[in-house]
Amino acid sequence: MYLQKSGTLPIDVHITQPDDVDSSEIEGVANFLHGQTSKFRSFDFYFQSRDELEHFMSLIAEGMPAPLLESLNLRVQDWTPCDTLCVFTSLFTCFTHAPRLAQLEIPGWPLPKSFPQLQNVTSMTIDSMDLESISIHRIISFLNCTPSLQHFVYKGHGESSNAATNLDNPYIAHLPHLVTVDVTAPGSGGDLLCLINAPALTEARLDGFRPYDVEGLQEGALTASLTDTVLLLSMHSRNLRRLTLEYTKFLETPGDFETIFNDTSFPHLEEVLLIATDITDETLMKARSSSLKKLELRDCEWVTGTGLLEFVRRRGSDFSLSLKGCKNLNITQEDVDAISEMIKVEGLH
Repeated sequence: MYLQKSGTLPIDVHITQPDDVDSSEIEGVANFLHGQTSKFRSFDFYFQSRDELEHFMSLIAEGMPAPLLESLNLRVQDWTPCDTLCVFTSLFTCFTHAPRLAQLEIPGWPLPKSFPQLQNVTSMTIDSMDLESISIHRIISFLNCTPSLQHFVYKGHGESSNAATNLDNPYIAHLPHLVTVDVTAPGSGGDLLCLINAPALTEARLDGFRPYDVEGLQEGALTASLTDTVLLLSMHSRNLRRLTLEYTKFLETPGDFETIFNDTSFPHLEEVLLIATDITDETLMKARSSSLKKLELRDCEWVTGTGLLEFVRRRGSDFSLSLKGCKNLNITQEDVDAISEMIKVEGLH
């Protein structure tokens, strides 16, 4: 009734496979939707496994045009040992063609065997979930097929199966329009940032949090790229305005922070958000960034009132400082008063 009464109007389709239902039991849904892809404006698909997602999507959209499709979100619950799929075939055999496609979300494995140009995609999310080894070069090759990309999100927990930081390496993603990047994973996420050349980038976030230890991997295997990440980010993205680092306790101190807090490496950096990092008083005392307008520290245990006081003395009255959960400030009321007179501050008690 809905499909019939919607007439020629664009429709949004969201399908979630119930946990206790096999995809073969709901093929009637696919039969209803087959032939309707020309009306799809968005297609949001959440299935238990990649095999079932591939099969079900093929039933609906194999070789079918989607002239109105703007958003395609393909999600799977998790990688499972029963998955036989080694190449994400249906991604480029379904919804052909889709000239308006602007937003795309796909699983990180498996990626397509070949990468046709996605000229109009401006927002993309790749979710590698808890896979232990990620082919960063495959993702970079995929990114190079999205020349209009403006916003990129990468989710994962594992390390990289291949990575290189040589600026002349062919596996560099040149993304001239990219303005925001958000990556999760201390190993593969750091490597991915190393290999993105984005001169227009204004906002970057790197979250190194892992809810568990990856069995069989030493800490260095997941964190070795972070020094290179900070350095190459400063080289590739000179217009960066906002930088967020979360759970990056493996940064070399104070060296990597000195790279962040100076006008040479990040000449336009205005906001820095640090969550559960190992920033120290020494780092704050050496900070020399004149463009910085806001610093937010959350759960940073190595910062005390001594470092903060020295840091704010070099800031202007338009500077903003926010503190939350920094348990070892050991700050006196005299320091509180002195800091509050110089800058705008939140969370200082």
